[in-house]
Amino acid sequence: MKLRAHVEGLAVPATVATVEPKDTIVTITGNRTVGKAGANANPIGRLAVPPTEANGLGTVETKFKELVEVKTSGALAAGVAVKLAAVDGSTGENIVTTWLAGTDSYERLYGVVWAGTAGVGIAEVLVY
Repeated sequence: MKLRAHVEGLAVPATVATVEPKDTIVTITGNRTVGKAGANANPIGRLAVPPTEANGLGTVETKFKELVEVKTSGALAAGVAVKLAAVDGSTGENIVTTWLAGTDSYERLYGVVWAGTAGVGIAEVLVY
């Protein structure tokens, strides 16, 4: 791939599973971790600053606008697409839950989990 022009997106630090060159398209493979995107992957962006070693720190320029911390309705793994759920009844805070392709309309898609939770808790979500 050869980058010709781009609009700057949200840049986030990430652990990169393998050493890849700058501008490699990546997908989420774990909490705050990315790997080279392959067939049928959900690409999140490109390596703006590649790592110098496997499982090293790099910077990913994403297609997203925000990185937020938000309550979850249950366990959510990194890379899962999410939608907004009913707000928390006691605090009024927003809650996210899994977005289901084929069931939920694309208009309900809120973002993708960057760092997940093992149960009800706070997740980091990359927001469109």
